[in-house]
Amino acid sequence: MTIKPFSRSERFGVEIQKILGEIFYKEINTSSIGFITITEVKMTNDLKIAKIYISSINSLKSEDSIVNFFNKRSKYIRGFLGKYLTSKSVPELRFFYDNTEFEAEKIEKLFKKLKKDPK
Repeated sequence: MTIKPFSRSERFGVEIQKILGEIFYKEINTSSIGFITITEVKMTNDLKIAKIYISSINSLKSEDSIVNFFNKRSKYIRGFLGKYLTSKSVPELRFFYDNTEFEAEKIEKLFKKLKKDPK
């Protein structure tokens, strides 16, 4: 038996991330909310729920409205996902906003400020 470097749920999450990227590009009109990136997909161990983390660039919409945009269309997106997956079932999709980049910039500014003023 070979030992795989990632769990089944992690591998499935990566596959869903790739497929959703294609679906967002080809099937879903996201022009009203800006450029969207899927930063991560975390699957539950039973593969029934996919937590999809998204971020946006140059969006005039709030984080909540972006998440609502996708959560309202989750069944529609899930239908497209089912056409591409080879698994028995299609996971429930839950969208979350990933503000990691914003938080990292905030921390970086604090470090720069501490370097200038070591007191």
